[in-house]
Amino acid sequence: MSYWIKYACLLTLLLLLIAIGLFAGPSNLGAKEIWGSLVALDNEGFSDTIIWSIRFPRIAVSLVAGACLGLAGVLIQLSTRSPFGDPNLFGVGGGATIFITATLTGVVAIGPLGTFTGSIAASTIVALLLSKLVSSKDLSPIKLAVIGIAIGALTVSIGTSVMSHGRIFPTQVIGLLAGSFTASTWGIFWYSLIALVSCFVVSIRMCNKFLPIMLGDIVSRSLGVNPIRIRTIAMAIAGILTGAAVYSGGLIAFVGLISPHITRRLLSNSPSHLVIGSTTIGAIVTLGSDQLSRLLFAPAELPVGMTTTIVGALLMIYLALKMK
Repeated sequence: MSYWIKYACLLTLLLLLIAIGLFAGPSNLGAKEIWGSLVALDNEGFSDTIIWSIRFPRIAVSLVAGACLGLAGVLIQLSTRSPFGDPNLFGVGGGATIFITATLTGVVAIGPLGTFTGSIAASTIVALLLSKLVSSKDLSPIKLAVIGIAIGALTVSIGTSVMSHGRIFPTQVIGLLAGSFTASTWGIFWYSLIALVSCFVVSIRMCNKFLPIMLGDIVSRSLGVNPIRIRTIAMAIAGILTGAAVYSGGLIAFVGLISPHITRRLLSNSPSHLVIGSTTIGAIVTLGSDQLSRLLFAPAELPVGMTTTIVGALLMIYLALKMK
């Protein structure tokens, strides 16, 4: 099967999930009403509010957040040569969590743009710290995974302590630590989309640099590629993407882990296919998980991170068993 057919199948699945997100839900809206709201943009009725203020922003934000996580995951895996690379599993998202909890508790009083910028900056700091460790210590994938998990646990515990001090509502805690898109808005979507598009363009331009790095730092230097420089740039991009994703929907685990591995199975191990495919599959996995979490026990909702963790944890166990 050609790559074009595979990408077309992924796009079809993505459109199907978007349709489910628009037409399925506990609001008792008929297909005719929903279609009328999609076509007539100037209406202000109940159905228009449901579609354009609740369902569409949630679909858009979950797509972009998932794409950010998928792209961040493949950048971490390519630059560190670790099959366990995941931005939230490695603690990169924990930096954004601490900053967001500081804003929720009033420790830092800034607007939405400041919160978005601070989330990106905090995650990027953690990502660069990991990059420094990999370059200076030449860590094995197992050691890097252990250190990343430890950093993730540390940052989440700090964020939880800040939340306990600030007495945040339990729903906000669950939404941040387990992932939720219930508070999605068009503003969140546009902030995250700008970060995603910018990082995706840079990642595509870097693809040819990843092949030598996958062979090891010594080989990459002999081929004229500076592994430390490329790794630092890749990890910084992963930090930006992770900060945007955490700002959009909280900590959603394992999307960055499973997206590159699914891409390798479906498409190719080529860096260009990994970047494009992981971005697409990350969006599909996150949107599909969000719809399952939203509809399974409607009108009650499960945290979207719970759904992704079930799949991701099983995959991580499988990878650990397969490693020599």
